[in-house]
Amino acid sequence: MRGDLESLHEIIAKDNYILDKVLVGCFKGKNPLHVAISTGQAEFALKLLEIKPKLAEVIDTELGTALHIASANGDVKIVEALAKLSPEMCMARDRDGYNPLHIAAMKGKVDVLKKLVQTRPCAAQVIVDRGDTILHLCVNYNQLESLQLLLEMIRDPEFPHSWDANGNTILHIAVFNKRSEIVKHVLNSTEINVNAFNEAGWTAMDINFFVQSRHDEEVDPCIQNLLGAAGAKRRTHMLVLTPSPRAKKLMPTLMVVSSLFATMAFQVGVNPPGGVWQEDSEDHLAGKAILAYKYRKSYSCFMYFNTVGFLLSLFLILLLLVSVVPAPRSHWGWVLPITSVMTIMTTAFAYTYSVIVVSPKHMAAEIIIILASVIVWAYSMLSFAGEAAIMHAPKKARERISRIFRARPRLLPNAVGENVSSTV
Repeated sequence: MRGDLESLHEIIAKDNYILDKVLVGCFKGKNPLHVAISTGQAEFALKLLEIKPKLAEVIDTELGTALHIASANGDVKIVEALAKLSPEMCMARDRDGYNPLHIAAMKGKVDVLKKLVQTRPCAAQVIVDRGDTILHLCVNYNQLESLQLLLEMIRDPEFPHSWDANGNTILHIAVFNKRSEIVKHVLNSTEINVNAFNEAGWTAMDINFFVQSRHDEEVDPCIQNLLGAAGAKRRTHMLVLTPSPRAKKLMPTLMVVSSLFATMAFQVGVNPPGGVWQEDSEDHLAGKAILAYKYRKSYSCFMYFNTVGFLLSLFLILLLLVSVVPAPRSHWGWVLPITSVMTIMTTAFAYTYSVIVVSPKHMAAEIIIILASVIVWAYSMLSFAGEAAIMHAPKKARERISRIFRARPRLLPNAVGENVSSTV
C-alpha cells in the first residue's frame, strides 16, 4: 500500500462515481478509507475525505467506522478530521459494542481520547453492551492516563461511581487487579464510596483480604494502606447504607409496603377498634377507647403489637430513605439522614400522644411502657442518624458530625456472596 494520490485521481477521472459505490454498498472489496487508515496512509485518507466526506459514516461489519480504526491507531490528525465531518460517529458501536472513545481509552490513546471527549462528551458515558463503563475499561486495561483524563474532563458527579453488570465500582476492579496506582488516583481524585458493596456483598477491603487469599496470593500492603487511610472497612465492621443494584430493584416495593403498614398502624392507634365513647358518664370519659374498658388485657396486647409494628415500619422507611443517598459523599449527603429521622420521630411521637389521649387512666402502666419504648426507639434512631450522616458526609465534615453525635460508623453485613471471584 503506497497511498498513491496520482493513481487515486486517475481512477476517479475514469469513474467519477466509484466512491459513491462505497457509500451504497456496491463497491467490491474493502472500504478504501478504512484500508488507508489501517495502513497508516494519513495523507491518502485525508484526500479521500476531502473528495467524499460521507465516507466517514460508512460502517464496516468487522472494523466498525473509520473513526474506530483511527482511534485504535492513535492518529490524532485523522480523528480530528473525522470528528469534524461526522461527530455523531463518536456514538457508533462496533460488533463488540464499543464506540471510538471506548477503543481510545482501552488502547491508551490519550490525545485521541481528549479530542473525542471534546467533540461528544456524552459518548464517554455510554455503557458497553456487557454493562461496563468507559472507566471500568480503563481499569481493566490498566490505562491510568486515560482514567485521569476522563475524570478531569467529565464533570458529572455520578460518573466515577457507576456499577458494572456485577455491581463492581472502578475501585473494586482496581483492587481485584492489584492496580495500586489506579487505586491511589481514584481515592485522591474522587469522592467514591470506599465501602460500597458489589453484587456479592463485598467491599474493596474485603476483596483485598479474601479474594487474594483464595488465589494463594499475598495481600497487597500498598493497596491495604491506601484503603485504610481512606476509611475503608471490611463488611463485618460496616453500616450498610448503599444498596446493591439487585436490592435497588426491591426498594420501591419495600417502601410502598412499609408505608402501608405504618399508615394502618397509625390509623388504628388514633381510632382504635370499637371506637371511642361519645359522651361522659360515671364509668368512662368521652374520647376514650371502648375496648379499654370492656377488654383491658386484649386491648393492652393489641396496643403493644400495634406500636411495635408501627415503629418497625418507620425504621424500615428510614432505612430505605437513607439508602437512596448517592454512593459518592456529597457536601449535603449528611442532611438527608438527619432530616429523615427527625420527620419520622415527630410522626412516632404524634402516634404516642394519640394513644395516650384515647387510653383511660386505669391503663397508666401500659401507657408508660409504650412511652418508654418510643423513647428508646427514638434514641436508637438518633444514633442511627448520626452514623448515617458520618458515612455520607465529606471527609472534612466527618469529625465535626462525629463530635456532635458522639458516634462512630459501625457496619452491618450486606448480602454475603457465595463466590467473590465470579462477581469481580
